Amino acid sequence: MSVYKSWMSYLKDDVKIIDVVMPSAHNACSYDLKFMGCCQNGNMYKQYEYGIRHFCIRLDTNKNGEIVVCHGITKGGPFVNDLRAMKKMLEENDSEFFIFDIREYYPQKIGPFTINFKADVNQMNELLEEYIKPSELAFCDFDDINNVTVGDIRKSGKRYILYNFEKAYDYSVNCEYDFPWDKRINGLKAEGFAKEVVKLFDLGKATGLNWFQIQQTPNLGTEIGIALPRKLDEKLRPYFPDIIKAVESNPEYLKRANIIASDFMTEDYMKSELILKLNCAKNNIQDNLKEEFIKNLEEK
Repeated sequence: MSVYKSWMSYLKDDVKIIDVVMPSAHNACSYDLKFMGCCQNGNMYKQYEYGIRHFCIRLDTNKNGEIVVCHGITKGGPFVNDLRAMKKMLEENDSEFFIFDIREYYPQKIGPFTINFKADVNQMNELLEEYIKPSELAFCDFDDINNVTVGDIRKSGKRYILYNFEKAYDYSVNCEYDFPWDKRINGLKAEGFAKEVVKLFDLGKATGLNWFQIQQTPNLGTEIGIALPRKLDEKLRPYFPDIIKAVESNPEYLKRANIIASDFMTEDYMKSELILKLNCAKNNIQDNLKEEFIKNLEEK
């Protein structure tokens, strides 16, 4: 089995969840969306195969009343397709655990208008229970995410944290969870963004889950303006190793490195490999398995 499908088996029991460095897929379900909406090029199961363990999932409802994935006003396919992929991931390998960050897309203000997004909570609870059984598999019996270790989750037999800041779904949690973002920094062109993006650590909190996002955000009034995510990623990819090196070389940033997200995570293994190797820098890997871990990452 590929190390990317089982990399969490190398982690020490006493490592805290907030210290594990895990690759994340920004807008994980956007692989079949068009143009501005597309941020990934592989479905959730493919992302799992590339080491992704944190998934950003945003939802809306289509005109037929079916819950669908979305990225802003761009709607995608039925969410049930991604739930099937999630179910397959959970059934395949019990050494891995996940963070599913699921919610309706946040309201979008366009001029004087505000567009709201909706995914019926009752329908969501039914779908979640049918496919990924949060009543059995969601890890939610904890007081403080800062104290939860890898061993705690392993002993519990649970498989994932279902994060929702409103605790809208059964067994979902609103734990301490920070995702700093800055319109100016995230709107810079590739070279400037690569130099400035690590400063997002300075904007965030020193505790809780930390979601560090290495992707630019198209916005009016920024350097990049309105641009396709794929084109932005093509220009940014050459700088990605330098960004990870900047995280590793700063003791405070490395300490807080946790969830590291980007677009187009399955383009190749480069992003996941560099992110996962930070676990060695943080001494998260079992001592007798470090060489094997690195070797397997490099061999793909």
